[in-house]
Amino acid sequence: MKKLSGILFHSRWFFAVVLAVVVNTFFFLTIPVLNVLFFKNDMGRQKPRLEELTEVEVSVQEKKKTQPQKIIQKIVQSNKFKLNSMSNAARSPSNFSMDLSLARGDGAGDGVDVGAGGGMQNFVYEAGDVDEEAQALKMVNPVYPERAKKLGVAGYVKVYLVIDVYGNPTDVKVLSVDPPGYGFETEALKAIRSWKFEPAKLGHYPVAQKASKEFKFVP
Repeated sequence: MKKLSGILFHSRWFFAVVLAVVVNTFFFLTIPVLNVLFFKNDMGRQKPRLEELTEVEVSVQEKKKTQPQKIIQKIVQSNKFKLNSMSNAARSPSNFSMDLSLARGDGAGDGVDVGAGGGMQNFVYEAGDVDEEAQALKMVNPVYPERAKKLGVAGYVKVYLVIDVYGNPTDVKVLSVDPPGYGFETEALKAIRSWKFEPAKLGHYPVAQKASKEFKFVP
């Protein structure tokens, strides 16, 4: 009996050792395989997520690049005073009309009308534009020529003159006469030389001024 019991004891111990080895071998081989299978599936599942995140990030960056940029426009305003000064410097002498016409029938002449139609046109003599125009202080009507008066001939004379800084007419010339040969221009020159003017002024200083005047002789 003791011998049989010893054999059974040794058989149980042998099977226990073999079972332990088999179990350990099973776990040793199975666990790595399971890890590979599970981690592979997880990586396969996570990869699309990473791609999706990458695509989203790229699309956001592209939107940032296509954002409209602010355009700043620079408006240059012209200097009004500078332009005015330049235009004044480059401007040629201007003509100014003066009311120097004489009243008809004032006793100084026989029916002589100093026409206001043409007026007196002035411009500054080498001084630019005047601040104050020349004004007539003393006006004398021309005498109607005797021969033209007897014949009933009407006449027209246009006279050029320079009003100097003293208000005296100088450089008096006849620009046109119609009809010639009746002495209309002679009487017009005599009359205009007797005129007296307040000279034109520029910056409170008197300046010479050119002018022209029409005389109409009416019988």
